Amino acid sequence: MSTNSGDYVHTIADDLAAAQEYYDLGNRTGLKIGSIKVNNVILQSVEVNSAEDMAHLQEFVGNTLKLTRRRRYSKGGTRYPEPLQIGSPARKLSVEIDDYLSYREVRGLAENSQSAAKRALDMLFAVCGDIYVSAITHAHIHKLWQLIRWTPDRRASAKILRVRSADDLIAEGKAQNVRLPAPDTFRLYRRQLKTFFGVLEKAGAIGHSPMSAFDDFKDGLIEDPDKAERLFDGEELQRIFDPVGFPQWAAAWPHRWWCPIIGLHMGMRIGEVSQLKVANIIQDEGLWCIDIRATADEELSNSSGRKSRQRLKGRSAIRRIPLPQVVLDAGFLEFVDDVRDAGQLRLFPNLTAGTKKNGETKAAYGACLSRQFSSYMKDLGFPKGVRFHAFRHTLVTDLKQQGFQDRDIALVTGHATAEERVETIRRHYDHPNSPKRRRTKPVIRDWQKEVLDAYQPPVALPRYERGQFKRQLNWDGVVHP
Repeated sequence: MSTNSGDYVHTIADDLAAAQEYYDLGNRTGLKIGSIKVNNVILQSVEVNSAEDMAHLQEFVGNTLKLTRRRRYSKGGTRYPEPLQIGSPARKLSVEIDDYLSYREVRGLAENSQSAAKRALDMLFAVCGDIYVSAITHAHIHKLWQLIRWTPDRRASAKILRVRSADDLIAEGKAQNVRLPAPDTFRLYRRQLKTFFGVLEKAGAIGHSPMSAFDDFKDGLIEDPDKAERLFDGEELQRIFDPVGFPQWAAAWPHRWWCPIIGLHMGMRIGEVSQLKVANIIQDEGLWCIDIRATADEELSNSSGRKSRQRLKGRSAIRRIPLPQVVLDAGFLEFVDDVRDAGQLRLFPNLTAGTKKNGETKAAYGACLSRQFSSYMKDLGFPKGVRFHAFRHTLVTDLKQQGFQDRDIALVTGHATAEERVETIRRHYDHPNSPKRRRTKPVIRDWQKEVLDAYQPPVALPRYERGQFKRQLNWDGVVHP
């Protein structure tokens, strides 16, 4: 393959396009090119054995064209300035990924957010190889959608993605006719990749983001009647809080006893309730409240990572909620006194936050509680996918049926900003057409306690006895910071 200096742009573009097409058609035995002449530079004995090689060749030829073209002079000899260079030189994808993930860790983002970003970038790397980020185009993204669509094991590790090519995984998935992933799966990848390329674009590492051509995915309008609904009716709540079965299961640990009760009556997230400290139980204006916030842990003050084992979903999650009278009547304050007498700082010290490989805390008390509660729900015959979070859906749906406004409910649930609170509640938490919802007379109230006291699930709570968990609260082997 050779060129003449008079028409080098056209010929090289055609030849490189032909070479790319050759590779895209499935030729994996290698492409050998005798020579490429770019102005006064001759490339000889070029071999292309992978998509990564092809990208490197295109990058090299493009740079050679820029460096060897004639200077821009007018007929009168006036020299015009060369086009401005890109803001920063392009770097390899592996370098940009490492820097991007490292900076996210420095920012203290949640581990699940980090894992989602790494997963998306591992898939991108499997498609592109270690090419310059400036060489990534919409064609790579199209292939990435195919990989996401057809990957047989959607939890394939980065190690598997390194040893198996994207084409092999796509072919295997098509042979198995794997099920189409949910739209939310594609949305998650799109969001992670859009953020990654957006950072590169802002840094001037790329001229434009290849994700700019891809709009968000449309919500599906077809409902699966067999999909478990994340909402409890009265009979299901009574089954969970059975007067005999629940105390027997919950008697093992204090978090089993109180976390479901608080989740039921206050709609708190599982992570919020499981990480509570004694200091989070306060009196405000004569009312006992749970003060949801993250406070520093003294033993982590010298840590280079997180300073607290508590974490919040966002700024709007910081809130102060009055304890419903029914929870107080069940003996919650007596339990708090027991925890304080045991010298514990956390309300549920038998839950562990987990530890990363590097020794830092995962700040994930909710994961431990979630496993135990999910096992309990399975024993009760609930389908997979119905979890602790359904308490939150049930509370919101009930309050909506009573006529409470979204902004009032958001003061209790801690949903995002004013606009996002309304949208999140409408789209994900309110079940207006569910046969499980209670038909109640609409009422309007504008204060948290009135909102929470208005929610009266048909459940009789067990009464806590002072000293009930004395052994668990003082058991050194199972008490965690």
